[in-house]
Amino acid sequence: MNREHLRTLAVLLDEGSFGAAADRMHLTPSAVSQRIKALETEAGQILVVRARPCTATEAGIVAARLARQLDEVEADADVAMNGLVSRPLGVVTNADSLATWFRGVLTEAASWPDTQLRVQIEDEQFSREVLGRGEAMAAVTTSARPASGCRCQRLGVLRYIPVAAPTLLGGSTAPEDLGVLPVVEFNAKDALQRTFLAKVGARRPERTHRFPSSGAFLAAVRAGLGWGLLPEPQLRESLADGSLVRIRPEYQDVELFWQCWSVRTSRLTKLTDAVMRAARAGLLP
Repeated sequence: MNREHLRTLAVLLDEGSFGAAADRMHLTPSAVSQRIKALETEAGQILVVRARPCTATEAGIVAARLARQLDEVEADADVAMNGLVSRPLGVVTNADSLATWFRGVLTEAASWPDTQLRVQIEDEQFSREVLGRGEAMAAVTTSARPASGCRCQRLGVLRYIPVAAPTLLGGSTAPEDLGVLPVVEFNAKDALQRTFLAKVGARRPERTHRFPSSGAFLAAVRAGLGWGLLPEPQLRESLADGSLVRIRPEYQDVELFWQCWSVRTSRLTKLTDAVMRAARAGLLP
């Protein structure tokens, strides 16, 4: 496939429209359209759904992923032959990982002049889909099955503990049926609390609060809005000062995996090594 046409496809999907893609590539919208049509003719199928925003067909996802992988290989070669080239590197992780063990990766990345991190927050059960669409080069996920064109390594276990503010319990112990208490969730995709309730034989809660950031989730639980499952590393201070108490002896373990493109470049290798070190330091085996 024509290299420039592939790059144009990737830019079009990033920008969402022919006009925006043309502005970024310093072309006319007509030139962008002609490149996409030529690529579709070469592929023998439609690659782009012409809508607002433009999206990729299944074949378009494969072609866009190829374009981004070729970009990464090209950048790796540029560094080897011509010196430093700083480029974006897309990573998908869940908010709880970013708030806890993944911060070790950020510390290491601060010394990488060739890399501009582009971190996207997504539930760990759905991050593999983002990776499969070629929108990122690597992801923290709960799936051990590699996405197409990717390799997978086990990271470890992030343990979640059920906690609540003493004010929520009214100075008493937690009820046997946690379903009578309001609960805090991250967002509509967050099934962790519901899975835990089913495991301990509790009913579904009547009241649910949602806070789509790790820090806000912790603040909501500390404020007494509801109970919630929080990562063990994030809880140490709150349990020590008594602002949160554990409400059940059970816990919920989430096994995490690292998936990244099978293409081996210096930046992906460096990132993967940093992630594995951070996982060994911050996750349970």
